[in-house]
Amino acid sequence: MTYVPIEVKVLIMNAEIIYMFAFDIAQEADLVKMEKLLSGSAELHKIGRLKDTPRHFPVYRPLSLQVQGVNIKGPSDPMQLSASVKIFAIGAMSLKLRVPVSIEKISDLLPYRNLQLNDGSEMEQRVMETARKVFSSIRDGLDTPVAELAPPEDFTVFCISAPVTDTSGAKGEMDTESWLKKNALDVAGLLVGETDPSRLSSQEVEDVTRCWYSYYRRDLAVIDWDTALLIDIPEDYNDTLYVMEMANLQLAELKVYDIYLDQILDKAYDEVERASKLKYWYSRQRMIRELREVRMDLSKVTDEITNISKFFGEWHLARIYMGCATRFHLSEWENAVNQKLRALDSIYSILQKDTFDWVMMVLEAAIVALFIIDLIIIVFLGM
Repeated sequence: MTYVPIEVKVLIMNAEIIYMFAFDIAQEADLVKMEKLLSGSAELHKIGRLKDTPRHFPVYRPLSLQVQGVNIKGPSDPMQLSASVKIFAIGAMSLKLRVPVSIEKISDLLPYRNLQLNDGSEMEQRVMETARKVFSSIRDGLDTPVAELAPPEDFTVFCISAPVTDTSGAKGEMDTESWLKKNALDVAGLLVGETDPSRLSSQEVEDVTRCWYSYYRRDLAVIDWDTALLIDIPEDYNDTLYVMEMANLQLAELKVYDIYLDQILDKAYDEVERASKLKYWYSRQRMIRELREVRMDLSKVTDEITNISKFFGEWHLARIYMGCATRFHLSEWENAVNQKLRALDSIYSILQKDTFDWVMMVLEAAIVALFIIDLIIIVFLGM
């Protein structure tokens, strides 16, 4: 008997992994001055091919520049990640690393979640080095820069080039909604970093994949709290990446200002406790001035943080942004910051009222003293 070998067709998918890191770098950034400092190596970011929007509409545009890439140990071979940076006027910076790969199945992307450098160190160490170099080169264009960069807020996006194909090869190209239903378990495993997705419960799979969005039959975005999966043609998914990048940046900024407000409030509470003591008069006056400045600065910053995500008319990108905002709990973070701002307002009002009461008491004492002096003079002159 002669056996005829059966040819097994292996489906190769082109993919790309994008690592995003958001940093708080200053209170504000002068993008015009910074563009001059970088000697033409930076330009304002351009939005690409928007789907359902008027021709002209306002979009926030940060300063974008390319930086030196990063060498890593790939799952099989050494690889180089290209790197780019976006600088935002709100005093924030986003560093993005990209690496193209070829895969046969979704689980092939799992090893790229935690990559190591050629020297064995973690990727975040090299990211911090790159971020510090960029920070040093633009420092003169920053208003009140941070003393030292804090660890970044990171987000990883797995991008697969459209169109997707049925893994069995029987049906050819599939629409992404059907593809997601068929591959929900593997997608959930990738997003949560589970090497054996079969152990995941149906509830977990449903929760991880519930924030998904599609415009054409060929594209898909599935968003989790620190990872996302994108399926689209590369020319179109860059704008989706930009929306995710901004949402991640907003999360980083809100966390920074939440911590900063905690410090300011602790200091203010201490000031209120000793406000009744006259010897702390000048300290209290200084605190009132500081609180007034902080209130103004933070109100402006929180407003600008919200404004950078405004996409007028681009409803699909707006939906994806809302999905990111839901996953990142941006509204909860924003409410926490606003609640602390209101507490700061209350403390400011208490200190201001206390100061006013002290001034009135001093004036009343002065009036009484003058009245007594006037009586004494009248008595002595009458004698």
